[in-house]
Amino acid sequence: MQKTNGQKGSIGCIALTTCLLLISLPAKAQGLLADDSYENLFVMAGPFSTEQFGGTLEFWDNQYESNAFLGAGYQRMLYAHQGGAKFGVEAGFGLRLGVRSSAEVWAGGVARFDMFRLGDFSITPALTAGFSVVTDTIGSETERADALGIKAPFLYYLGPEIAVGHRAIPNIEVLARIHHRSGGFGTIAPLDGSNAAVVGVRHKY
Repeated sequence: MQKTNGQKGSIGCIALTTCLLLISLPAKAQGLLADDSYENLFVMAGPFSTEQFGGTLEFWDNQYESNAFLGAGYQRMLYAHQGGAKFGVEAGFGLRLGVRSSAEVWAGGVARFDMFRLGDFSITPALTAGFSVVTDTIGSETERADALGIKAPFLYYLGPEIAVGHRAIPNIEVLARIHHRSGGFGTIAPLDGSNAAVVGVRHKY
């Protein structure tokens, strides 16, 4: 698979910007965070959906591709509200595996809402929003892009998520996320790109 100079430049730009941002942040936002879990690492994997974003949310009634996503990410919380909301940044790298495999880098802002409990369990909705760069499209994303006669290496990223933790292991969460990239109602491209329904594990520290 041959990468174009534009694709290489886009990936390098977003990776460099993300690294500089994370390096420039203070070791800890003193006085802003309510606890010590201000950083976390997570891994996630799952199949791509043939549906667009809205249809992928209905995971119980979905059609899945033979293609799959495997990735890892890092979050750093910068501000916490007394009510349990936390805001920070996220960056990640993934492999889009299938007949036409590719790589992905994404980065953006993240909001977590650590205020819901059911007995010893915590239920944390979260949303990551930013940008995604890939070396090539995959599956239904390729079909949609080809039908429009466009390439889509650079798109918006959106990652709505639900994470569940337990009081006995407070630093570990199990998560479910829709790993979504699209043109944002035509602001970048008139394309609902790829949608993967993933599950994973997060370690907070």
